[in-house]
Amino acid sequence: MRDKTIDCFKGILTIQMILAHCLQFYCNLDAERGWWFLSEYINLTTFSGFVFAFGYVSYLAYAKEQFPNTLKKIVKNIARLLLAFYISSFTYVIFIERMPFRMDRILEIVLIKRLAGWSEFLLSFAGVMLITIPLLKLIKSQNKKLLIIIGGISIFACFLPPKEVVPIVGLFIGGYGSAYYPVIPYYLYFVIGVYFVRKGIKLNWRVMAVAIMGMVYTLFDVFVLSKGLPSRFPLSLGWLFGGLLFLYGYYLLSGFLGTKKYFSWLSEIGKYSLSYLLLSNIIIFALKQSKFFKISSSFSLGLFAIIMIILWYITGLVKGKVQKVRIGVSNNITTEA
Repeated sequence: MRDKTIDCFKGILTIQMILAHCLQFYCNLDAERGWWFLSEYINLTTFSGFVFAFGYVSYLAYAKEQFPNTLKKIVKNIARLLLAFYISSFTYVIFIERMPFRMDRILEIVLIKRLAGWSEFLLSFAGVMLITIPLLKLIKSQNKKLLIIIGGISIFACFLPPKEVVPIVGLFIGGYGSAYYPVIPYYLYFVIGVYFVRKGIKLNWRVMAVAIMGMVYTLFDVFVLSKGLPSRFPLSLGWLFGGLLFLYGYYLLSGFLGTKKYFSWLSEIGKYSLSYLLLSNIIIFALKQSKFFKISSSFSLGLFAIIMIILWYITGLVKGKVQKVRIGVSNNITTEA
């Protein structure tokens, strides 16, 4: 049985990420600072939030499974995420960069010698699942100290001096050279997700206090250390901690919305979040190479609404076909019995 709380949580993040991508491509964020601020806020919370959801769902899915079955499921999930990464990457380089059909350029993408824009996060999602494999035994353990150690390593990784790195290295520890979402630092949120589902965390004042302290540190970075937004690329501790309080708020809100039938559409978006993110990228990238757009906030918001309607319609068609297949299988089984 699916957890509607975490599906609603992912639904909120999915909607925000699609909105941010529309704004980043079709709004003049330098001129319209309010929309720039919203875009940066969404950037602060979405990737961290999805990693939290990965941790939460992974523990539910794998905690009681034997290792061979768990490994098979994780590898399947990694393959699914990698395929989405390649589809988004090639869509970007074909439509946005207008990359010529040359084998050397194609291999750059296939062999991950460089990362295509607005697709990097999908590779990092796969990286999160990849490093979960050797950590499975520790994650399944009920020893809270092991989670603290893993979380501590994630935080420590933010203090590594950033260097110019190749994409495979940047994928795990970050650095200069591309928009890296480094898996090891962000794994802190995976650990938090595991902890939440283990302890059945809801409204907890200790958790709230930790989230507030994370926000206080981020504000200290904004006004004292960086005197501006904390560094996102390469990742800084201020940026890593910045989403804690907001995400905890989303989590509590999702716990409420998940119990309401009239918010089932939100959990459906969360359930199909990867499809929404991938297909929205394809639409946004392809439209940019047409003449059928304007650079304005109103166009961005209109496009966002249209994309959500299109994706709702497409997922409805797919769900209908899947349900028909299931009904057919059920009828066959009944007949044979």
